[in-house]
Amino acid sequence: MEYFYLHTRQKMLLRYLLTRKDWVKGQDIAAVLGVTDRTVRNDIAYINSLTKDSEEIITSMKRKGYRIKNCEKAREILKLARVDSPDNPDERINYILKKLIFEKKELDIYQLADEIMVSESTVVGDLRRLNKIVSANNRDLIVVKKSSKIFLKGSEKDKRSLLSELLFKETNGSFFDVSKYKKYFKDVDLDLIQKHLLETVKKYNFSINEMAVVNLLIHIAITVDRIKNTNFLDISTSCKNMVNTVEYKIAKELCTKLEDEFRIKFPPEEVLYVSYLILGREKIQCTCTNRNELKDIVEPYYISLTAALLNSIATEYGIDFTRDDTLLIGLCLHLKIMYFRIKSGMVLRNPILEDLKRRYPFIFEIAVFLSREFCRLTGLKVNEDEIGFIALHLGAAFERYTENKNFPKRVAIVCPTGYTTSNILLSKINSIYKEKIKVLGVFSFMELDSIKKDNPDFIFATVPLEHDLPINTIIISPFLDEKDKKLIDNTLNLYCAESKTESLRGEADKFFKEELFYKNLVFQNEFQVIDFMAKELYEKGYVPQNYPQLVIEREKLSSTSFDNLVAIPHPVLMSAYETVISVAILNKPVMWGKHKVQLVLMFAIKSGDRKKLDALYNHIIDAIDRPGGVSSLIESRDFYDFKSRLLNLNYENE
Repeated sequence: MEYFYLHTRQKMLLRYLLTRKDWVKGQDIAAVLGVTDRTVRNDIAYINSLTKDSEEIITSMKRKGYRIKNCEKAREILKLARVDSPDNPDERINYILKKLIFEKKELDIYQLADEIMVSESTVVGDLRRLNKIVSANNRDLIVVKKSSKIFLKGSEKDKRSLLSELLFKETNGSFFDVSKYKKYFKDVDLDLIQKHLLETVKKYNFSINEMAVVNLLIHIAITVDRIKNTNFLDISTSCKNMVNTVEYKIAKELCTKLEDEFRIKFPPEEVLYVSYLILGREKIQCTCTNRNELKDIVEPYYISLTAALLNSIATEYGIDFTRDDTLLIGLCLHLKIMYFRIKSGMVLRNPILEDLKRRYPFIFEIAVFLSREFCRLTGLKVNEDEIGFIALHLGAAFERYTENKNFPKRVAIVCPTGYTTSNILLSKINSIYKEKIKVLGVFSFMELDSIKKDNPDFIFATVPLEHDLPINTIIISPFLDEKDKKLIDNTLNLYCAESKTESLRGEADKFFKEELFYKNLVFQNEFQVIDFMAKELYEKGYVPQNYPQLVIEREKLSSTSFDNLVAIPHPVLMSAYETVISVAILNKPVMWGKHKVQLVLMFAIKSGDRKKLDALYNHIIDAIDRPGGVSSLIESRDFYDFKSRLLNLNYENE
């Protein structure tokens, strides 16, 4: 069954003419719809184009006007029609962009304004936003205005990239449902392309990333549609080293099948383009177990690049991933494929991007930093979806890293009952707690100075021990019975909880400042908020003068807003003179990237201080993710009430 896509106004036009038995002049139709005669002519031409047999639905006669010629067909269109009307600014922008991509001639601003029922000044005002969108993700595109005309200038490859982005956005990231995209391809059978694609990759025993199958299918469908409409691309000869790869063989065979199905011809450049589409979506499969084996399957350039990036993370964040072979191998293989995707203009959508940003903001922040370093070393900008994929690799590595960092706890044993007894105790502790406790040694009463020098987390003593050392001490039996084991277990767990709570309160007192708390602020957009808060930080001596620009630079890499009314803006690099957190509660939410924001926490971090913020940062993320957490903070009466609410959220709902 075929569906028709109509503007709301076009449906009104059809319904109006169906109620009229006589001819109706164009100016009368225009008056009823509240548009110009030209818009009426354009709408009728579009409606008539919906029939495959070229039979008119609405006929016209000079001096008489218009009337329905085929009432049955008109009613069928109304019955099956789905509204394709830009009813809000985002839809309007997408509508204009698609018109710019598909139209080979310039668009008339006045005609376009009539089509979407807005003023000409509104269309002109949209140009800045249009250019921001078309130039994103490394695209060399620009919307050019000449007098009352606009057109999209740039390469065919970048236009296809833009079109795919628009389609994925309009379908709300339907990464696994092909049917969501069928309305955009009236003359291209997506099921047929999918059938040939899956058959061909299976023949070559080639694995495609499960999340990328629909993504690849849509890109190929766009390619077919553009070729059908004689929009071809050109790939430089420097890219033609692909012809001997399995990806090219798959692309060649697939394109041959599609040529027969759609009666088109794939030029060599288009076959090459499809091979890059396939390469960019290959499923990473590797049997390497250590870094020494990696050199047999990947070029030295990518190994060196990955190692340099991991070294940068160690320098900036103090987190040493350099010895994690699992991360090195996985990230290296990913970066190689990502490199090809970026070079060839391919965009792979990340279906879990928003979840990653919300649930693992610290890991995502490291991924943002890594992508910036990648750009510095390669000259290639990394988009937000790719940053999300990098974060997946880093997240797994961070889990391994923190498991190793949490334990073991350093323990000094004081056991004055003799060598044999102390050895029994030592053996039992090492046997039971070998992964949780590191014994620094067995000490006597006379060696408290040595214990102080070693600075253990705990002292385990077999007799009551009086000392003034700031070290947790517990009394246990030299034979370590069940009661002692329970005491040690509780102590280890309590130590972690108490350390977290003490650290949290200490950090809140240190890093939140009353002079950096703002309530009931009124702004129109995120840039005004950033400018105000960053300038306040500068004027109070916490950051350099260019802090607003540094924060905006970070926003351009990936928005710091969450889907819960919160944004946490900050620069990529630590550049503050003193580590502080500025808080702004807005009178009303503003659009910040893709989300509305009312609570803003601007972080200013001094170089070397990032670790000191760990407990507080993690708690803030946990607090704003709790039901009612954000609304509670927004309702804060003043600075002290805000800080109290934030700290009290620590154990609520647990």
